[in-house]
Amino acid sequence: MIKNIKGFLRLLDRYQRNLAGPEEKKTMDMWYDSIDYTAENHHVADEHEADKAMWSTISSRMDQPSEAEHRLPARAWVRNFYFRLAAACVLFVLGLIGYRFAFDDAEQIAGVKNELIEHMSQVTNKGTDRKRFTLPDGSRVTLEPGATLYYPAEFAQNQRDVFLKGDVFFDIAHDKSRPFYVHANNIVTKVLGTSFTIRENKSTNAIEVAVMTGVVEVKQVDTEPRAEQQEQKVVLTQNKKATFYPEEEKLVTGLVEQPKVILEKSGQMPKIVFNYIEKPLPDIVKVLEEAYGVKIAIGNENLRNCIITADLSQESTLFNQLEILCESIDAHYQLSNDQVTVSGKGCEPTK
Repeated sequence: MIKNIKGFLRLLDRYQRNLAGPEEKKTMDMWYDSIDYTAENHHVADEHEADKAMWSTISSRMDQPSEAEHRLPARAWVRNFYFRLAAACVLFVLGLIGYRFAFDDAEQIAGVKNELIEHMSQVTNKGTDRKRFTLPDGSRVTLEPGATLYYPAEFAQNQRDVFLKGDVFFDIAHDKSRPFYVHANNIVTKVLGTSFTIRENKSTNAIEVAVMTGVVEVKQVDTEPRAEQQEQKVVLTQNKKATFYPEEEKLVTGLVEQPKVILEKSGQMPKIVFNYIEKPLPDIVKVLEEAYGVKIAIGNENLRNCIITADLSQESTLFNQLEILCESIDAHYQLSNDQVTVSGKGCEPTK
């Protein structure tokens, strides 16, 4: 009888050296007839268990007595045996690969267990253009090609949850009593009523949340919580973004690519004058900070002495305006997370 794979290998070695007895030869005949492993074993929990289950099926059949013995000439039997052995090995490997891919795909969808969202409705953008869709609560989403959003037919009374794969822009209907949660891989974004974009980097699996209007909270969700790990959480306002890097398990804040002037509560553009005549740099920086909601630090005290005349009204983004300012006083700026720092030699004090 063969109890394990090692026993089978020993038997195969004896057979190759022509030392196998009649019962062992009969076992080898039974073995190749027993290679009919089917999908009924694919429910096992992991690759190791799948291996055990498949071998158990083969081994049990090998150990059962045969109703008829195959009697082939020695050389023909050997040729058939090695051909069937090779075929069985190929089928075994392909079966394991197919099982593993099917199991992994079913296990995780949008970063959560399949069973949590398998009952939900879903919308997928299978085209090449952006796809707009309205959720049951009136929130509007724009899906980039390849994106999928899972959502309930009716949101719960205390909160609204959706699950995301891919890149989607959200314009959330305001409902203070029911916060809106977007689950994407290992982060959850919480909002009340705002607009933002979630992007997934396919090569690094990094997830980026960029806020256009309003306020959102982004936090890491660890699928395997550890006592020593502290929760990572950030609050983002307009023009801010957070990127989660799963390999480093790190949540990093920053500024969106093109910061825009923050809208007033009325939804109107505030009356900000970007035309400066003989204005100190600190005064201009203060206006920019309020307009964009971005912290701007002056790295050198001598820069505070600089008096600037410049018309920035034709520039629609913060970075374009900063470039003009810095060029006028021979300075430069740099980004560090969500803060801007202006550096340079500075100016002599006016007398």
